[in-house]
Amino acid sequence: MSEKRIDVFREIVIVLVLSLILVSTFSIKTVNAQAEQVTLKPSDDTYADSSNPNSNYGEQNYLQITNYNSEINSAYESIVWLKFNLSSVPDEAVIDGATLQLRTSSVTGSFNVNAYSGSDFLNVSAIVSWTELTLTYSNMPSYNTTSMDSVLVATNNQWYNWSAVDAVRDALNSTARTVTIVSFDPSPHGLISSILFNSKEFSISDYAPTLTVHWSKVVPEFPSFLILPMFMIAALLAVIVYRKKHAKISGSP
Repeated sequence: MSEKRIDVFREIVIVLVLSLILVSTFSIKTVNAQAEQVTLKPSDDTYADSSNPNSNYGEQNYLQITNYNSEINSAYESIVWLKFNLSSVPDEAVIDGATLQLRTSSVTGSFNVNAYSGSDFLNVSAIVSWTELTLTYSNMPSYNTTSMDSVLVATNNQWYNWSAVDAVRDALNSTARTVTIVSFDPSPHGLISSILFNSKEFSISDYAPTLTVHWSKVVPEFPSFLILPMFMIAALLAVIVYRKKHAKISGSP
């Protein structure tokens, strides 16, 4: 074999090796590229009171939780409802944390406050989303009765945190861009026992409820079905180069 043909063969080998390296590089799966988070304030927050089932409390500067049950007096409860807009969370995000944060204004007694995932739609209509100015105890949406997290609340003017990752994941998996979180204590308390959390209407905006969502972005992997076609194209180019070089060698004196 002449030196010219040996050089052509070497060029073809180099082209194929570089093609394999290129294809292998693009086919590597890359995940968890960069962790990010966003802290949201509620678009709507209110509470529903069973003792006044048709009243709305969306403009109050506090969110009330009570649960009173007595054989002598009538039972009543009040439940906190919060809604957050998730439009700032990217579609490809993998949610690895979500924390609801509420600040107490007044606490009388101690409460095991639970956080639940709630529906965005009023129970009187499957297509009408609730707002802080329309929700009442009579029309409040349904909610998941399995608690996401439970926290003992017993101190005034203090921040408390609940994990709400299940609610956020469920909302994003259903392509919803909002998430509803419900908070209350399912255990009965005394007549004057209650919690008042600061709402988003509170005079100090930094005391408003927040939801911090943490995620890791996933870089879409190179589609595996393109690997074979890319290699075949690279091999074809190598053959074309070889034939051109071989033709020149064959035609030379």
